[in-house]
Amino acid sequence: MGSLLATFLLVPLLGCMFVLFSQKHENNGYNVALFTLSANILLILRMLSLCETMDTEFLYSYQWLTHPNVKFILGIDIFSLILLLGIYISIIIGMTGLSSEQRRNKSLQILTLYFIWNMEALLVAKDIILFYVFFTGMLLPLFWLICLHGSFKKISSSALFFLFNFAGCLLLLISVLLVYRYNHSSILLSAVGILDIPKHAQLIVVGGICGAFISRIPIWPLHNWISFIYSDIKNPLLYIIMSTMPLTGVYGFIRFGQIMMSDSIYTFVPIIETFCVLTMLFIALIGLSHRNFLQKLFSYSTIYYLLFLMSKLLLTNKYQMNMAYSLFIFLIVNASLAVLDLFAENAREESGSSYCGILAYMPRLANLFIFFVLIAVGLPISSMFWNNFILISALFRESFMTGIWVMTSISLIGMALIYELYIMCDNRFKLTTNEIIYDISDTKLAFFAGITVILFLSFFNPLWFVF
Repeated sequence: MGSLLATFLLVPLLGCMFVLFSQKHENNGYNVALFTLSANILLILRMLSLCETMDTEFLYSYQWLTHPNVKFILGIDIFSLILLLGIYISIIIGMTGLSSEQRRNKSLQILTLYFIWNMEALLVAKDIILFYVFFTGMLLPLFWLICLHGSFKKISSSALFFLFNFAGCLLLLISVLLVYRYNHSSILLSAVGILDIPKHAQLIVVGGICGAFISRIPIWPLHNWISFIYSDIKNPLLYIIMSTMPLTGVYGFIRFGQIMMSDSIYTFVPIIETFCVLTMLFIALIGLSHRNFLQKLFSYSTIYYLLFLMSKLLLTNKYQMNMAYSLFIFLIVNASLAVLDLFAENAREESGSSYCGILAYMPRLANLFIFFVLIAVGLPISSMFWNNFILISALFRESFMTGIWVMTSISLIGMALIYELYIMCDNRFKLTTNEIIYDISDTKLAFFAGITVILFLSFFNPLWFVF
């Protein structure tokens, strides 16, 4: 497993180098990036097959410095592998939605691979120093992606987006320095909450960690200007990359599991829970009021990330695998809807037709769109239905009012997606030009049909492809 993990971490960096030195052919860089992502998916499946039980975990350490004592600790388990598999599939989905011009852009491919390398390294980092390095490191490729490939109407919003995330990195840095100040060695993430640290310092450490992870998730009242960024993205790959950022915040809370058991966390849990509920409700109303589908999709993804966050804060660790299965499907569905919507939007702009009824003239795309929307709103088509049902039921047992507000928010955003689908499929609206609207190609249809098969089979067994 050690050699597999090392190869897994090395492949994206090698992919960056090959893309950088590839010839300026139309799709050379794109093909290299696609091959790199596909190779790592095979490695993930191989590592999953080597895990004998759900509790299997492999740890590896590397002594970097002796004085001071800095040891890098890497580890992989089924939870991380499931998340990585969902991230990789969603990135490949995003790449299938790129235009021919975007596929020729080498900087987009390089920055994507570099971002995914930071993301996978974050998910296998087990000590607090290494975790901080990659938690901060992913901001650099994201910032360049926004600057080079974003199409935002408000530059100030993108600057605030970066500063907001950078502030979270500074909070985490303070916590890391305090932990090292009192222990003088690398510390496992799961052991941070049980360290022998003075009470006042422990409060700062836990507060900094919580603040850092919350900065990755759009929280009221900061969600409004963040939604403007997502609603104006025309690059599906950039949208998907940005939409994975909140996952790092949720994952951080999961990996720093022991801080949930410390006395210091109880100061913050009611506050975080209150802001989560308020954000879910407000952002669901935003999704209802806006016409832009990507903004509705942003609302949908934020609500579900907050659901997973509250599940971690309020429920026991026995629900962790339910979160993993839901996140796996959620990442794929979110990416698919973003790509399909931008494809429909581009077809609308090219034909000059009205947005209303656009899918009525694209039956292939409409069928795919309907399938993914039905999964997103919670119909029993994939494993996300069962696992979300378990999580929400457990939230109701913990707090009936919290469960009511969560269900209200999910119902509102579900109504928003269904209503938007109704508008896009309404055949009462006629074409305003004589131009033909080209439906999705055979290749893309076959690709998304394969994705639908994966999601449908997950309803019966979430990990049917390895277990």
